[in-house]
Amino acid sequence: MGVKPKIILTRKIYNSLSALIDSAPEDAITEQLLDELERAKIVSPQKLPGNVVTMHSTVTFTVQSTQKTFTYELVYPAEVDNSEHKLSILTPVGSALIGMQEGAEIDWPIASGKKTVVHVEKVAPPAAL
Repeated sequence: MGVKPKIILTRKIYNSLSALIDSAPEDAITEQLLDELERAKIVSPQKLPGNVVTMHSTVTFTVQSTQKTFTYELVYPAEVDNSEHKLSILTPVGSALIGMQEGAEIDWPIASGKKTVVHVEKVAPPAAL
């Protein structure tokens, strides 16, 4: 798949994710997230389309290698709880989803050197940006 899709973020989300990366131990996930931030288009909250994955969006996505579809709220690591409906931005799939639009897909590294294609099926924007 090679070329990664365009991603869109607000300045506030960009800054909060940059701070999160700076405070987290450096690993493959933080490196991938940093790469995503570096290629992001920054827009005002008013110009962020409702079908773009941002923090606290509820996103339905399919992992092509398993053909399994999941629905999660994308959250910061400290917000993960036992509800099983929250996905940390500092997981391989969480870092792949940020800034993606409905219908987009990305070839993304997952555990132990393997890759898969993650396809965004549906995005519900957060209750408040």
